[in-house]
Amino acid sequence: MKLEKLLELYQQEKPQLSPRTIQKYKSIVKMFIEDAENDDIFITRNKCVQWRNKILNRSSAGNCNNYHRHMKSLFNTAVKLGYLESNVFNSIPILKNVASNRKTISDTTIERLVSMIINDKYYSQHARFYMAMIDVFRFTGIRRRQLIGIRWCDVNFDEQSLYLNAKFSKNGRGNLIPINQILVDHFVFLKENSRAKMRDQVFNITEVSHRYKGNQMTEGHVSQLFVKWSDKIGTPISPHRFRHTVATKIANSGCNLKSLQQLLGHTDIKTTFGYIETNIGDLRKIQSIL
Repeated sequence: MKLEKLLELYQQEKPQLSPRTIQKYKSIVKMFIEDAENDDIFITRNKCVQWRNKILNRSSAGNCNNYHRHMKSLFNTAVKLGYLESNVFNSIPILKNVASNRKTISDTTIERLVSMIINDKYYSQHARFYMAMIDVFRFTGIRRRQLIGIRWCDVNFDEQSLYLNAKFSKNGRGNLIPINQILVDHFVFLKENSRAKMRDQVFNITEVSHRYKGNQMTEGHVSQLFVKWSDKIGTPISPHRFRHTVATKIANSGCNLKSLQQLLGHTDIKTTFGYIETNIGDLRKIQSIL
């Protein structure tokens, strides 16, 4: 069986995959075919190891492991449907990722970001808009695409909740999450100062800045904004780093990890674990309990 056919079967088995996730699988399969010089599910372990090492020569261990997990998922489908007796990728160990740079954002960095927006000649003109965006990332840990997917009809002021549409999620599933009073106040302010209709974007930067083209905010717009902010404060920040920060703070607070999994919208709790960082201080607290 060709790998493209296996990918088709995988999509049939998982009909809720987002278009972006499907595209990621297609890219990895294409890369595997080119680098491993193999377009069939019947492949030796040695060939797969050679493919992994070839990737490692030009990329990081983290990327290798990411590609490995995708191929492993595909081949699990082949086993499940009876096309293979075993998954060759199960016998290949995950590489140790030596690049363990922290991805969380410190409180000091957030303070510098807020100060910059309030005092910057350009950003201060629409500080409430930018602060609302930052606080949504800061208190919910949602992804870029989920932010631009928020419509006014998704915000429930009475229940203080926010619906994250399945169309903009990574796993194709919708998610209902709570919003605190800070976020409620942000949404109230934005709504009172907007003529937007219920189906319109809550966060549309093209309406507050002429620097961004189009009539809808995009993931690219969000990325551009955070790159500029990172340069201004001299520290890398991004929605994904806020997501790691939310996960780490909630986990370290002693919250139920299943609740954290639901907040982040992860299908597998192992994915949630990957977002949680620890430090020597956390380990000391654990040790003091013994």
